[in-house]
Amino acid sequence: MAALAIVLSACTTTQVASEISSTTAPTTTQAAPTTTQSFAGSSPAPEFPSGHDWLNTPGPLTLGDLRGKVVLLDFWTYGCINCIHIIPDLKRLEEEFADTLVVIGVHSAKFTNEANTENIRRIAQRYGLTHPIINDSDFAVWEAWGATAWPTVAVVDPAGNVVGMMAGEGVYEIVEPVISSLVSEFGAVGKLDRTILDLTVERSPATLLSFPGKVLVGGGRLFVSDTNHNRVVIADLDGTVTEVIGSGERGYVDGNLRTSQFSQPQGLALSAEGGRLYVADTGNHAVREVDFSTGNVSTLAGTGATASSLTRGRTVRAAASLTRSAQ
Repeated sequence: MAALAIVLSACTTTQVASEISSTTAPTTTQAAPTTTQSFAGSSPAPEFPSGHDWLNTPGPLTLGDLRGKVVLLDFWTYGCINCIHIIPDLKRLEEEFADTLVVIGVHSAKFTNEANTENIRRIAQRYGLTHPIINDSDFAVWEAWGATAWPTVAVVDPAGNVVGMMAGEGVYEIVEPVISSLVSEFGAVGKLDRTILDLTVERSPATLLSFPGKVLVGGGRLFVSDTNHNRVVIADLDGTVTEVIGSGERGYVDGNLRTSQFSQPQGLALSAEGGRLYVADTGNHAVREVDFSTGNVSTLAGTGATASSLTRGRTVRAAASLTRSAQ
């Protein structure tokens, strides 16, 4: 079948990376794909098994239900940091191909507690995952596709045929040209379904704090990273809120205490004199400074992107160009 080359930055199972590379990755580097190539598959994709829990959808889905859509399967487990790292790539693809792409999370748990549907539900809420998720607790989907590492993504064309698979990070750079080509190819012959999928997204209940990440006590005050509300809450020691830093909108904006924006802040540190608060702005990969004397938020370090993204392009070009191979 058509194969997407491996990016060797994944959580493997008992197989080592070299074994994965030797079975699914290309042996030579090839040029990046162009939109004139056809990525349509020829082998029918394995259908989802019955009897599994689903999240973010009114009921179980089948690939038959998704004819006319490009489908991207994301094999993940929530304890895998590499799986968490590709979430922004998945969200970006979902935004750019909102009416032609369906992402389906296949949660194949590495550890027993990760197979619990309620735990997966909480993780979906925590990371804002709005696409359908199947709890592949018995590895039935994983084994049907021959996945060997977390994360692995697989692409299915609008006719229901397998396009290819890849493991590891750097998903957007590899998969976006393939999806774009499939949308153009199937759209040109009227075989795309642009109907928006009916979803029932798992939402967290409205509370003062949402998945707070860190707590700091200093200077007679309590500082709380209100992580999923993208802000920092300050209270006195009896719990009365005295200040909120950040607008609550997810973003990367310096400014005053009200208009500044954070993205899933975590770690906190207070200067010795208590006049500055340092925030690990995790989603923005930055360290932010809150100056209480001026009432301003500024960036001490970071650009809004991970340092690894600077080398990821070279990794993709050198070891993970798209290839095609006959099954």
